[in-house]
Amino acid sequence: MTYLRAVAASALTIGIVVCAGPVPGEASGAAFGASPRGSISRAASIRADAWRWPLAGPPLVTRAFLAPASAYASGHRGIDLAAEARQPVLAPHDGVVSFAGPVVDRPVLSIAQPGDVIVTVEPVDAVVAVGDRVRAGQVIGTVGNGGHCPPGCLHLGVRLHGFYVSPLRYFDKLPRAVLLPTIPDVTASRPGP
Repeated sequence: MTYLRAVAASALTIGIVVCAGPVPGEASGAAFGASPRGSISRAASIRADAWRWPLAGPPLVTRAFLAPASAYASGHRGIDLAAEARQPVLAPHDGVVSFAGPVVDRPVLSIAQPGDVIVTVEPVDAVVAVGDRVRAGQVIGTVGNGGHCPPGCLHLGVRLHGFYVSPLRYFDKLPRAVLLPTIPDVTASRPGP
């Protein structure tokens, strides 16, 4: 019975860690090579309270982040948010527009900020241009058409040091793992008096 509890607790812990996604700065999968974790300073981490949701109102995540097993494997390198066509899109943080234009079949906008963090939103018809400084909450465009999102969707992706990480880490919305104390097995046989 104790063995089964230990196995169940281990499986639960592994499940929580896997579902939470990679730590910012870690590779999203083993095939990315050595983890850059040791090279990331705490100063490079961006405070969650400095970020704003890119859409007004309470966010509704319609598709979660799914880390790929390798750089070229399938996965979902961001989150999808429910949105309305032509809805204003807001800058999630202060930064500089590093890209604004079409990528294949959709309009994409990226904002860079110190600490080698880049946030990308798509599809977005931009009202800002490359090199523009933006402030958190500033209108940067409107929800457009195209990409993997169905109409009425905004994809939000975050890269830290070139690696995709869960955007929810920057909005302080990831559930944290909680380890509970082990419970002594009261059904175990005890030596008699």
